[in-house]
Amino acid sequence: MSSFYVEIKNIFTNPYYGRKYGKMSLALLLIAITYNLFICSINLVAGGSGGVGVLFNYLFGTDPSLVVFIISFLMFVLAFIFLDADQVVSTFFVALVYPLMVKVTSGLVDIFLIDTSHVLIIVLFGAILTGFGQGVIFRLGLNFGSFSIVAKIFYKYFKISVTLVNALINASVVLIGGFFLGIDMVLYAIVFIVVSRYVSEKVILGISTNKTFKIISNQYLKIEKFIEENLKHDVTIYDTYGAFNGKDKKLLMTVIPSSEFVILKDFVKSVDKNAFVFVTDTYEAKGQDVLISKEKC
Repeated sequence: MSSFYVEIKNIFTNPYYGRKYGKMSLALLLIAITYNLFICSINLVAGGSGGVGVLFNYLFGTDPSLVVFIISFLMFVLAFIFLDADQVVSTFFVALVYPLMVKVTSGLVDIFLIDTSHVLIIVLFGAILTGFGQGVIFRLGLNFGSFSIVAKIFYKYFKISVTLVNALINASVVLIGGFFLGIDMVLYAIVFIVVSRYVSEKVILGISTNKTFKIISNQYLKIEKFIEENLKHDVTIYDTYGAFNGKDKKLLMTVIPSSEFVILKDFVKSVDKNAFVFVTDTYEAKGQDVLISKEKC
């Protein structure tokens, strides 16, 4: 696996990789601080290696950083055997750095006293900060390791969805935690997972300030004229074919600011109430003649 050693060398010799893993270190530090201050303080078993660490600490008094290190190292070994070099390097980095950060920042609970009676507030803040840290890591094109490595191995060899395997593993950890800590902690864990995933996704994609309209209408010329003359935006027109009725159609595509969403929607409805309108959030739009966008329905 020579490419693994090449990637390791790049981290120490290539400034680009150095900056990349430097940013990852800061993100891991934020996640570690959040883990100690918010998650461990209320014994929140929210899946992943951190959830297992909380559970073992609650049941046996085991240091969570030790549990996280053991799981992370096992995931590194699995990644080294079954996955590609880029997956292995980030997993190796997490296995070394993250448990150390969890251990170093564990003393913060004695400095910053958290009122654990407000569980929901702690869960929400913990989820927001964790999601932000994970989003930064994913945006760098790296991964957080943990049980996601198992999911990626299942996908590589058995074509089972990564999301499905991750969900099953995390659900198992959460339910086991709920068995010992109560059903209310399961509900808090669900809130944590949903909020952290939402924040992570927003960090990866950014905040959408534009909308992409795709419109099929017999009044496409009027709509095109309105967009160009009133809204001052360009329009791309495609020749399309309606398979159901066997007719050629025109499809308009334009990217406009979200603030103009209602204006265009209402105009299209006013000139053709039967128009087919498809709208997506657009997180990036570049160029003039060619529109390059990342869309999410």
